[in-house]
Amino acid sequence: MLEQLPRQLQPFQGVDHLLNGVDQVITTAPEYHPNPDERILFPLSALFAPLSLTPAGQSAFRHPEFSTALRGALTAWCAFLDSPQSRQVLTETGNGWLTPQAAEQNRLHEYVIPDRDAEHWGFTSFNDYFHRRIRPEARPVATNPKAVVAPGDGTVLRVDRNIGKKAVLPLKGRPYALAEMFNHHAYTDQFIGGSAVQIVVPGTGYHRWHAPVDGVVRHVETVPGHAFSLAHPTGPVPTAQEFSLTTEAASNTRGLIFIESSDPTVGLVCLMPIGMSEVSSITITASQGQQVKKGDELGYFSYGGSTHVMVFRPETKLTFSDSDGGDVSANGQLFQTG
Repeated sequence: MLEQLPRQLQPFQGVDHLLNGVDQVITTAPEYHPNPDERILFPLSALFAPLSLTPAGQSAFRHPEFSTALRGALTAWCAFLDSPQSRQVLTETGNGWLTPQAAEQNRLHEYVIPDRDAEHWGFTSFNDYFHRRIRPEARPVATNPKAVVAPGDGTVLRVDRNIGKKAVLPLKGRPYALAEMFNHHAYTDQFIGGSAVQIVVPGTGYHRWHAPVDGVVRHVETVPGHAFSLAHPTGPVPTAQEFSLTTEAASNTRGLIFIESSDPTVGLVCLMPIGMSEVSSITITASQGQQVKKGDELGYFSYGGSTHVMVFRPETKLTFSDSDGGDVSANGQLFQTG
């Protein structure tokens, strides 16, 4: 892979240099930088992005043994980000995430802070900070009884209508069949001809997700991610962000949460939280048979990029509040039904 890179794009002096870079990443937590150009939110993707340009890289990322080795590195980094040692970046000085500038930019006043007077503000790890809870008053639940609310903060990337069983949802830079995304679940046929909306979650934003409708949780499932598999980059040199959004990794796990709405005009809804990059993992806190209200927490992402996909049956008639795009906030009205 390294030999196939143009000299001006070679970031490593050899395999040992590359492996040392991986070792450094998995034993550190991402820092905040006042200058956005200096923030490296996806460090592993930054290491591997240039290699995706080579024929050998395309082959290697699809190789089971390579993927297994990379999965081990991702797992080790996830364990580190869950450990107290990862709090080294949760400081009020330097490039810490608790500095006044970082706190203002990330709107920490909207979040539940365990103990503002304690070291690291009471957070037990970097991931504990990353998937911090929001204050209820900061994300009030829409009061319109016909509203379907946004499951989390983000930007509406796309809306697809009249989707078919074998039709594709272009997620993460490559197409997926609906049956594939649903892991071939028996509910798949109910959604043929329906609609899907994808909401991309900002890397430093709010990473918990909430029930979009009142109803009963009929099925929950976590579908493991796959080995690295690259889509085509949009430019000659993919950025770390672009690379991370166009790969399938062990971190690209997705959840399936099917909720039967108490509103018969809505019916069955599927919420799919998807880890999009780095070690992004999902934790589903909802359980099968649970009664939920709009805004009830269903789970959260740990560190990494992420997205939500909501899929509706063809019988569910949806009207957007404003348009098919734009920023949305958790628990705010996304659609009106009927």
